[in-house]
Amino acid sequence: MFIIRIFVNLLVLCLEAGTIVGVAGLGYTQPLIFAGVTFVLALWLGARLEYARLKNELNFYFERNVPKGGFFTIVVAVSEAAFKAVLAALVALLTFSGTDHNRLYWVAVVFAACIFTGSSVLRFLANRFNITPGRWGYFRIAGPLGLMFSLALAFLPVPTFGKIGWDLMFNLAARPTLSQGSEMLFMLKQKFDDLFYTLLQTVLGDQAAAAVGVLTSVNMLTGFILGIYAVVIAEAVRWLEDKGP
Repeated sequence: MFIIRIFVNLLVLCLEAGTIVGVAGLGYTQPLIFAGVTFVLALWLGARLEYARLKNELNFYFERNVPKGGFFTIVVAVSEAAFKAVLAALVALLTFSGTDHNRLYWVAVVFAACIFTGSSVLRFLANRFNITPGRWGYFRIAGPLGLMFSLALAFLPVPTFGKIGWDLMFNLAARPTLSQGSEMLFMLKQKFDDLFYTLLQTVLGDQAAAAVGVLTSVNMLTGFILGIYAVVIAEAVRWLEDKGP
């Protein structure tokens, strides 16, 4: 029985790793489909969890009791989930769209590593402290994973003003494709982050400016997407482990 349990755990680990690689690979090869999948997952997961949260939270804000599970609760939960799903889809699309395939490859690698970290942390917390991975992860893990993702991408080379200007004048079409537009937005975002870091250096010094720069980077938004996939995978792995011998 012990050997069978080890084999099952190893199989589950392989399935988890394969799923994570598949998610990152889908983003790398098919960013539009990936954005659509992200929207559906964010809407489904968000509506369910926002509804569960609001049933216990709304009375905190009102002087009169709000019926738990009423129509108002459903509307608010679905509205919040829909807004976050649209934002998640847009961020997912911008994260994996571009023309620099070398950069996108490393984005996919970091993305996969962050999901695996998030899923592992959620399963550890579930086993050690009996938390519910879905509820805790959806509302708490996006920030740490966004920080991890932002920190990893901070080491990518920053384009110069000359390269940005050259691409704007000679390489960007009058009606740019999604990949071209996303690549330009990414370079502009990198340059903005770099300029903000330079400004912070004059006030905070090198180390503090680097820390604040990572925290304020637009890359932090990707943490919400990472959290969604980490939650879904952690819940699936937990279910498989519970069904095992």
